[in-house]
Amino acid sequence: MGLNDFITSAPTVNFSLWWQHVTLSEHPQTHVPLYVCVLWRIWKSRNKVVFEHLQPHAQSLARQCFFHVREVSSSLPPAPAPPRHPPSSRLLSWVPPPDDFLKINFDAAVRVSGCSSGLVVRGADGHVALAVGFQHSDMTDPYLAELLAARDAISLLVSKSLPRVIIEGDSEVVVRQLCQGASSDSLGGPVLRDCFLLLASVSVSLEFRAVPRSANRAAHRVAQKALLLSPLELCSFDFVGWLH
Repeated sequence: MGLNDFITSAPTVNFSLWWQHVTLSEHPQTHVPLYVCVLWRIWKSRNKVVFEHLQPHAQSLARQCFFHVREVSSSLPPAPAPPRHPPSSRLLSWVPPPDDFLKINFDAAVRVSGCSSGLVVRGADGHVALAVGFQHSDMTDPYLAELLAARDAISLLVSKSLPRVIIEGDSEVVVRQLCQGASSDSLGGPVLRDCFLLLASVSVSLEFRAVPRSANRAAHRVAQKALLLSPLELCSFDFVGWLH
Protein backbone atom coordinates (compact mmCIF):
# COMPACT_ATOMS: atom_id res chain seq x y z
CA MET A 1 0.00 0.00 0.00
CA GLY A 2 1.36 3.43 -0.98
CA LEU A 3 1.37 6.48 1.28
CA ASN A 4 -1.33 8.16 -0.81
CA ASP A 5 -3.64 5.15 -0.33
CA PHE A 6 -2.88 5.13 3.38
CA ILE A 7 -3.71 8.83 3.76
CA THR A 8 -6.96 8.69 1.82
CA SER A 9 -8.16 5.62 3.71
CA ALA A 10 -7.31 6.98 7.19
CA PRO A 11 -10.12 8.41 9.34
CA THR A 12 -10.42 12.19 9.50
CA VAL A 13 -9.16 13.74 12.76
CA ASN A 14 -9.61 17.30 13.97
CA PHE A 15 -5.93 18.27 14.17
CA SER A 16 -6.41 21.30 16.42
CA LEU A 17 -8.31 19.26 19.02
CA TRP A 18 -5.76 16.46 18.82
CA TRP A 19 -2.83 18.86 19.22
CA GLN A 20 -4.54 20.55 22.17
CA HIS A 21 -4.89 17.14 23.81
CA VAL A 22 -1.20 16.40 23.20
CA THR A 23 0.07 19.69 24.60
CA LEU A 24 -2.17 19.43 27.67
CA SER A 25 -1.33 15.78 28.35
CA GLU A 26 0.17 14.69 31.63
CA HIS A 27 3.76 14.68 30.31
CA PRO A 28 3.91 17.14 27.39
CA GLN A 29 7.67 17.64 27.76
CA THR A 30 8.08 13.99 26.68
CA HIS A 31 5.28 13.61 24.15
CA VAL A 32 5.43 16.83 22.17
CA PRO A 33 8.96 16.45 20.70
CA LEU A 34 8.16 12.89 19.60
CA TYR A 35 4.93 13.91 17.91
CA VAL A 36 6.75 16.76 16.18
CA CYS A 37 9.26 14.25 14.75
CA VAL A 38 6.48 12.08 13.34
CA LEU A 39 4.63 15.06 11.90
CA TRP A 40 7.82 16.32 10.28
CA ARG A 41 8.44 12.96 8.59
CA ILE A 42 4.84 12.78 7.39
CA TRP A 43 5.08 16.30 6.01
CA LYS A 44 8.29 15.50 4.09
CA SER A 45 6.67 12.39 2.62
CA ARG A 46 3.62 14.40 1.69
CA ASN A 47 5.85 16.85 -0.22
CA LYS A 48 7.40 13.95 -2.14
CA VAL A 49 3.92 12.87 -3.19
CA VAL A 50 2.77 16.36 -4.18
CA PHE A 51 5.89 17.85 -5.77
CA GLU A 52 7.99 14.88 -6.90
CA HIS A 53 5.07 12.55 -7.75
CA LEU A 54 6.67 9.76 -5.75
CA GLN A 55 4.77 7.14 -3.80
CA PRO A 56 6.67 6.41 -0.55
CA HIS A 57 5.57 3.18 1.07
CA ALA A 58 3.74 3.48 4.38
CA GLN A 59 6.07 0.93 6.01
CA SER A 60 9.10 2.93 4.88
CA LEU A 61 7.60 6.05 6.42
CA ALA A 62 6.95 4.17 9.67
CA ARG A 63 10.61 3.04 9.82
CA GLN A 64 11.84 6.59 9.19
CA CYS A 65 9.61 7.89 11.97
CA PHE A 66 10.84 5.18 14.33
CA PHE A 67 14.53 5.94 13.78
CA HIS A 68 13.98 9.70 13.91
CA VAL A 69 12.04 9.45 17.18
CA ARG A 70 14.69 7.15 18.69
CA GLU A 71 17.44 9.57 17.71
CA VAL A 72 15.63 12.57 19.18
CA SER A 73 14.64 10.67 22.33
CA SER A 74 18.25 9.79 23.07
CA SER A 75 19.22 13.46 22.92
CA LEU A 76 16.46 14.73 25.22
CA PRO A 77 17.32 15.54 28.86
CA PRO A 78 15.70 13.37 31.53
CA ALA A 79 12.17 14.39 32.44
CA PRO A 80 12.11 16.50 35.63
CA ALA A 81 10.73 14.95 38.77
CA PRO A 82 7.09 15.84 39.46
CA PRO A 83 6.73 18.94 41.67
CA ARG A 84 6.44 18.25 45.36
CA HIS A 85 4.60 21.47 46.15
CA PRO A 86 1.87 22.18 46.82
CA PRO A 87 1.49 18.75 48.50
CA SER A 88 -2.31 18.83 48.54
CA SER A 89 -2.65 19.12 44.75
CA ARG A 90 -3.04 15.34 44.53
CA LEU A 91 -6.03 15.24 46.87
CA LEU A 92 -9.43 14.65 45.33
CA SER A 93 -11.60 15.74 48.26
CA TRP A 94 -11.41 18.17 51.16
CA VAL A 95 -9.12 17.00 53.98
CA PRO A 96 -9.34 18.37 57.56
CA PRO A 97 -6.40 20.41 58.87
CA PRO A 98 -4.26 19.35 61.86
CA ASP A 99 -5.83 19.70 65.30
CA ASP A 100 -4.38 23.13 66.07
CA PHE A 101 -5.07 24.65 62.63
CA LEU A 102 -8.04 26.17 60.84
CA LYS A 103 -8.47 25.84 57.09
CA ILE A 104 -9.89 28.60 54.89
CA ASN A 105 -11.00 27.59 51.41
CA PHE A 106 -11.54 30.37 48.89
CA ASP A 107 -13.04 30.48 45.42
CA ALA A 108 -14.52 32.98 42.97
CA ALA A 109 -17.50 33.14 40.63
CA VAL A 110 -17.78 35.53 37.68
CA ARG A 111 -20.58 36.99 35.60
CA VAL A 112 -20.98 39.96 33.25
CA SER A 113 -21.63 42.53 35.99
CA GLY A 114 -18.87 41.47 38.37
CA CYS A 115 -17.55 38.67 40.52
CA SER A 116 -17.92 37.24 44.01
CA SER A 117 -15.74 35.49 46.57
CA GLY A 118 -16.69 32.49 48.67
CA LEU A 119 -14.87 31.61 51.91
CA VAL A 120 -15.39 28.56 54.10
CA VAL A 121 -13.60 28.10 57.44
CA ARG A 122 -13.39 24.64 59.00
CA GLY A 123 -11.44 23.00 61.76
CA ALA A 124 -10.07 19.51 62.35
CA ASP A 125 -13.57 18.16 63.02
CA GLY A 126 -14.70 19.22 59.54
CA HIS A 127 -17.58 21.36 60.79
CA VAL A 128 -18.11 24.74 59.11
CA ALA A 129 -17.15 27.46 61.60
CA LEU A 130 -17.77 30.32 59.17
CA ALA A 131 -18.94 30.72 55.59
CA VAL A 132 -19.14 34.14 53.99
CA GLY A 133 -19.49 35.66 50.55
CA PHE A 134 -18.37 38.98 49.10
CA GLN A 135 -19.20 40.81 45.87
CA HIS A 136 -16.84 42.82 43.67
CA SER A 137 -18.66 44.87 41.05
CA ASP A 138 -17.21 45.56 37.59
CA MET A 139 -14.53 42.88 37.98
CA THR A 140 -14.98 40.16 35.37
CA ASP A 141 -11.45 38.81 34.83
CA PRO A 142 -11.29 35.21 36.19
CA TYR A 143 -7.69 35.53 37.36
CA LEU A 144 -8.35 38.79 39.23
CA ALA A 145 -11.53 37.31 40.69
CA GLU A 146 -9.51 34.41 42.17
CA LEU A 147 -6.90 36.85 43.45
CA LEU A 148 -9.57 39.00 45.11
CA ALA A 149 -11.02 35.87 46.74
CA ALA A 150 -7.56 35.06 48.11
CA ARG A 151 -7.26 38.62 49.44
CA ASP A 152 -10.65 38.23 51.13
CA ALA A 153 -9.40 35.05 52.78
CA ILE A 154 -6.29 36.83 54.06
CA SER A 155 -8.42 39.77 55.28
CA LEU A 156 -10.59 37.32 57.19
CA LEU A 157 -7.53 35.73 58.75
CA VAL A 158 -6.28 39.17 59.87
CA SER A 159 -9.65 40.43 61.14
CA LYS A 160 -10.26 37.30 63.22
CA SER A 161 -6.64 37.13 64.48
CA LEU A 162 -6.37 33.46 63.55
CA PRO A 163 -2.97 32.14 64.70
CA ARG A 164 -2.56 28.95 62.63
CA VAL A 165 -4.19 28.76 59.23
CA ILE A 166 -4.04 26.82 55.97
CA ILE A 167 -5.50 28.73 53.00
CA GLU A 168 -6.60 26.60 50.06
CA GLY A 169 -7.78 27.54 46.58
CA ASP A 170 -8.10 25.80 43.23
CA SER A 171 -6.15 28.45 41.25
CA GLU A 172 -2.58 27.16 41.08
CA VAL A 173 -1.41 30.45 39.56
CA VAL A 174 -2.73 32.52 42.46
CA VAL A 175 -1.46 30.10 45.12
CA ARG A 176 1.97 29.98 43.51
CA GLN A 177 2.19 33.79 43.47
CA LEU A 178 1.20 33.96 47.14
CA CYS A 179 3.79 31.32 48.04
CA GLN A 180 6.52 33.22 46.21
CA GLY A 181 5.78 36.27 48.34
CA ALA A 182 6.61 38.86 45.68
CA SER A 183 4.25 41.20 43.84
CA SER A 184 4.72 42.12 40.20
CA ASP A 185 3.75 44.71 37.64
CA SER A 186 1.31 42.28 36.07
CA LEU A 187 -2.45 42.61 36.02
CA GLY A 188 -2.75 41.38 39.59
CA GLY A 189 0.18 43.31 41.02
CA PRO A 190 -1.83 45.80 43.12
CA VAL A 191 -4.00 43.05 44.64
CA LEU A 192 -0.93 40.93 45.41
CA ARG A 193 0.67 43.89 47.17
CA ASP A 194 -2.51 44.28 49.25
CA CYS A 195 -2.23 40.61 50.24
CA PHE A 196 1.39 40.93 51.35
CA LEU A 197 0.71 44.16 53.26
CA LEU A 198 -2.10 42.43 55.15
CA LEU A 199 0.14 39.47 56.00
CA ALA A 200 2.92 41.80 57.16
CA SER A 201 0.57 43.30 59.73
CA VAL A 202 0.13 40.07 61.70
CA SER A 203 2.21 37.24 63.11
CA VAL A 204 0.66 33.99 61.95
CA SER A 205 1.61 30.44 61.06
CA LEU A 206 0.31 30.25 57.50
CA GLU A 207 0.48 27.85 54.57
CA PHE A 208 -0.99 28.27 51.09
CA ARG A 209 -2.08 25.20 49.17
CA ALA A 210 -3.47 24.57 45.70
CA VAL A 211 -6.16 21.90 45.53
CA PRO A 212 -8.32 20.48 42.73
CA ARG A 213 -11.85 21.80 42.34
CA SER A 214 -13.26 18.64 43.87
CA ALA A 215 -11.56 19.60 47.16
CA ASN A 216 -12.87 23.16 46.98
CA ARG A 217 -16.58 22.61 46.31
CA ALA A 218 -17.95 24.28 49.44
CA ALA A 219 -16.15 27.57 48.73
CA HIS A 220 -17.27 27.41 45.11
CA ARG A 221 -20.90 26.94 46.16
CA VAL A 222 -20.66 29.94 48.49
CA ALA A 223 -19.14 32.08 45.73
CA GLN A 224 -21.89 31.10 43.30
CA LYS A 225 -24.59 31.83 45.86
CA ALA A 226 -23.05 35.20 46.75
CA LEU A 227 -23.04 36.12 43.06
CA LEU A 228 -26.82 35.67 42.86
CA LEU A 229 -27.74 37.65 45.98
CA SER A 230 -28.51 41.34 46.12
CA PRO A 231 -26.19 43.44 48.33
CA LEU A 232 -28.87 43.60 51.05
CA GLU A 233 -29.47 39.84 50.95
CA LEU A 234 -25.75 39.23 51.06
CA CYS A 235 -25.42 41.11 54.36
CA SER A 236 -27.92 38.90 56.15
CA PHE A 237 -27.66 35.57 54.33
CA ASP A 238 -26.77 32.58 56.54
CA PHE A 239 -24.19 30.75 54.47
CA VAL A 240 -23.35 28.33 57.28
CA GLY A 241 -26.93 27.13 57.62
CA TRP A 242 -27.34 27.07 53.85
CA LEU A 243 -24.26 24.86 53.38
CA HIS A 244 -25.56 22.39 55.94
